[in-house]
Order: sequence, then C-alpha cells, then structure tokens
Amino acid sequence: MNGFASAVAAVALLQAEPAPPPAREPAAATAATRAATATPTATPTATATPTPTPTATATPTAAPTSIATRKAAAATPIPTPSRPTAPAPGMSPPAPRSRVDPQAERGEAERVARGFVDALAAGDAGGLAAAASDRFSFDGDTVAGRDAIRSRWSELLGPRAGPPPRVGAIEVLPSADAVARLGKPPARIAPLARPGAWVALADVGGRPVVLFVAREGGRMAVLGMHD
Repeated sequence: MNGFASAVAAVALLQAEPAPPPAREPAAATAATRAATATPTATPTATATPTPTPTATATPTAAPTSIATRKAAAATPIPTPSRPTAPAPGMSPPAPRSRVDPQAERGEAERVARGFVDALAAGDAGGLAAAASDRFSFDGDTVAGRDAIRSRWSELLGPRAGPPPRVGAIEVLPSADAVARLGKPPARIAPLARPGAWVALADVGGRPVVLFVAREGGRMAVLGMHD
C-alpha cells in the first residue's frame, strides 16, 4: 500500500506543476513573416498627357509692287456709274407697255366686227365710218378720213328695197391662222393681214364678207373689207 500511495502522490505532484511557457519567436522573424504574407498594394501610375505643340503659322509677306505696276494702276481711270438719261425738255417719257390678253383682244375684235356687219346690213354709212380706222381699204382702194369714208359708203349702199339681209355667224382668227387656212390674200389687201391683226369671217345674207381688224390709235377698228 505504501508503494502504491507513493506512486499516486508522485503523479499528482507532476500534474500540479505548471508547464513551461512556449518559446517566443524573435521579433525580427515575426516582422519578416508578416511582410511576406501581406498582400501588396498596387500603386497607381500617373500617365502624363502629351501637350500639343503649337504650329507656327507663317504670315505671308506681300510681294513688293514695282514702280511700273503702281504707275499703271494710277493711270487706269475709275469707271463712273451711268445715270438714266432724262427725257428732253418738252418730251414726255415713253408709256410703259401693257401686257395684252389675247382672249380679251379677240373678244373686242369680234365685237367691233359684229357692229360693222350690222351697220352694213342696215345700210348705215355713219355706223360703218365710225367702226372703220382712219384709213379704210375698200377691197384694196384706200380712203382716208372719217367724212370721206362715210361718203364712199353712202355711194356704195344707195337706196335699198326690201328687208335688210340677215347677219349670220362671225368667226375671228389671228391673221396668221387665217392665212394658213384660207391661203395668202390678194396683193392689194395683203398688208392688212399684218402681225397682230385679226381676220373676221362673216356671213351677211348668205354672202361671205372678210374684215381685217386691228388696234389703231388706242382703239380696235376695221382696217378694210374684202368680199
């Protein structure tokens, strides 16, 4: 028993003694280990922006002007702007040309031609002279003056018996169209079919009558008659 008790006492004594402290690593070794295990931090690298180099602009140098060139430039006359020419004293400026409406001209020519053939059917010498131009062609025989034209019509018409002839349709054509359809007029009345004139084809009592109408002296008038 004494031997067993001694063994138990020895074991209890060993357990009661404190364990020796663990050996510490040197401070230098610990710092080196931490530095090795630490994650390296990337240092941002600054990128230098290139500065554009200004381009020098060369200023053009004016070429020297020779003495002969300067003299030629000085001798060249400077053009003077032209001024509108004023009308001479006592003369009125020309009237502006108005635009002519062909349809209106045709209508007026037809109206004058209708009045002429109505006066012809009625035997009205005064009405015929009023519708005629200052120079009227009696189928190539030209008479000038209102009174002379009226007198000639009075001679041609004379006294009539019976009712006046009936006036039928009237067709008004430009002179160029009338010549293209009917052919060239006789030489004695060819000047009446001038450019701008109208040709009226009328029917008076079944008798064809051709009138030449144009604007003269600011009015539409009958230049002549052919039958």
